[in-house]
Amino acid sequence: MAEQIETTEKTKAAQNEKKTDKKKKTQKYNLPRHRFWFGVAKPLVYLYLKIMANFKRQKNDLKKDQPYLILCNHICELDPLMVIVSAPGVIHALASDHLFKHAAFGKFVRHIAEPIPIVRAQMDLKSIKEALQAKKDGGSLLIFPEANCCFSGKTSYIAPATAKLVKQFKMPVALFNVKGGYLTHPKWCHSWRKGKTTCELVRVIEPDELAKMSVDETYEAIVDALTFNDIEYQREKMVYYKGHDMLEGAERMLYQCPKCGVLSAMQSRGDSISCTECGYTVTMNHYGFFEGEDVVFDSFDQWDDWQREQAVKLVTEGHYDASGEEPLLVSDTDELYRAKRAEANVLVGVGSFALYCDRLEFSTKNAFEPDENGAPQNIGPKTYVWPFTEVSKMSCVSKNKVQISVGEKDYYEIHSPQTYRSAYAYMIYFYCFKRHAQGKPLDYFGM
Repeated sequence: MAEQIETTEKTKAAQNEKKTDKKKKTQKYNLPRHRFWFGVAKPLVYLYLKIMANFKRQKNDLKKDQPYLILCNHICELDPLMVIVSAPGVIHALASDHLFKHAAFGKFVRHIAEPIPIVRAQMDLKSIKEALQAKKDGGSLLIFPEANCCFSGKTSYIAPATAKLVKQFKMPVALFNVKGGYLTHPKWCHSWRKGKTTCELVRVIEPDELAKMSVDETYEAIVDALTFNDIEYQREKMVYYKGHDMLEGAERMLYQCPKCGVLSAMQSRGDSISCTECGYTVTMNHYGFFEGEDVVFDSFDQWDDWQREQAVKLVTEGHYDASGEEPLLVSDTDELYRAKRAEANVLVGVGSFALYCDRLEFSTKNAFEPDENGAPQNIGPKTYVWPFTEVSKMSCVSKNKVQISVGEKDYYEIHSPQTYRSAYAYMIYFYCFKRHAQGKPLDYFGM
């Protein structure tokens, strides 16, 4: 009997320990420390934005004690900060897991603001669960439905599933527009330009109104509110942007020459970008438009629209090596990393990264694979081959990194030290080839 009682007590103790561990693992949001740091940091962040981006805060009628689901367009890296100083209370943003890959910095950011890491190249259900927990704890949520900074200054693709997600949260929805940010610090560049930026509240959808709206109506409302072209906005305002090296790194985005049509031939220097094949050259003035003797397009959005049209034309008209022997895009000095959500990347090898009409390949002379104990082991030369049928998603993260999801669990990152290797070009052509093989319209170019 005593043995049974002892066994029962041990069982209960083990169950209680499991419950305690489960509680410990549940992330808590909207804590006193978050409220403290947001109160301290917002004035400092606002001062920083005024200095770096000449930011002007717009007044709005959002309630201080009301948590919101905040959606915003995404045109530069400063967007989260602009929204945070424009909306009340603690705001937990769904942010790229790259923010957390540096252990010390990731821990610091988590302590202050507890953003929610999300992997762009995967269907990150864990992030959605964490967002629901943040909502339960009384915090506001910030989501950028484009899932990436736009490339050309205008709102990128917004997935229809966003509307289902919004209705699932059953929160007041605040829709914001950041304006003037693209020319201040576009995704592809290192330098800053000082012009004028602002963050405006476009619309608030209350829960009662949201409940009456269908999924399609909700999606239409989101797209209508967030669709914005910063280049057209600049044509209207003609703000002078003070800065230097205005086009340094632009070949990350402007990857095709509009005069001779050659891919990966553009190279930037300072305020200009030139084609290494035909010599076509343009400079960018302080209003964000291109100038030169023979300008084909005078803005980023026009040039990018043409690039996408050329990609569709190449794939649909068969202007590529259909045998799969010659790559369309190739870079010889890339680095392959095995990646995990919100954890440091693990180097696999250094070598060439190529995109063919039906697959991606990475070849290295010294590949590192984990042994039975998980330690990296040099296995010598190896070529990693990923058919498009196995690559579920591809994304361009940071300034020039390719992120791919292979199968259900694996995902990799390919980094390049050379700006002329455009991660954006890889993403554009990957989706064109993949969707063409599936018989789908070539109207989606990635996120």
